[in-house]
Amino acid sequence: MAIVGKPARPGTLEALPCPSRVTGLGPPPVHILIIEDHDDTRDVLDILLRTEGYEVTLASDGQDGLDRYRQRPADIVLVDVFMPRKNGIDTIRELMSDAPDAVCIAMSADGDPLRRNALEFAREAGARLTLRKPIEPWVLLRTLEGVVAGRRAVTRLTAAG
Repeated sequence: MAIVGKPARPGTLEALPCPSRVTGLGPPPVHILIIEDHDDTRDVLDILLRTEGYEVTLASDGQDGLDRYRQRPADIVLVDVFMPRKNGIDTIRELMSDAPDAVCIAMSADGDPLRRNALEFAREAGARLTLRKPIEPWVLLRTLEGVVAGRRAVTRLTAAG
């Protein structure tokens, strides 16, 4: 099952509880900000990540995502490249200017010849990783696990010495 979407519509699933918050076991959940204009894709990502124990905040475009990040910084930011109001490239640039340690993962369906270089531009703007849509859920989850493991290892090394 690949993750694809349609143009945005209002409404989110932010009310779903995060499983690790409910059980109270383990480290605090990793907070992920999803910046995606397609509501179906945003909803699927929301359900998938909450089911896996992540805490999720949703934004429908780049400006909304920057506002939400400034209110509450996320551990990882998933950013669609092509969005209205503020595109993903500009969003990543501004986020990296405000928070250079932010971990951005850019997402794009760049099959269109005019969009072929979108993920390269996202990396140049500061995205640490890129994912090509449609994204298989297992690919996204393994990518996030790698980022989380890397951040925890750096945190342990910093605390130790």
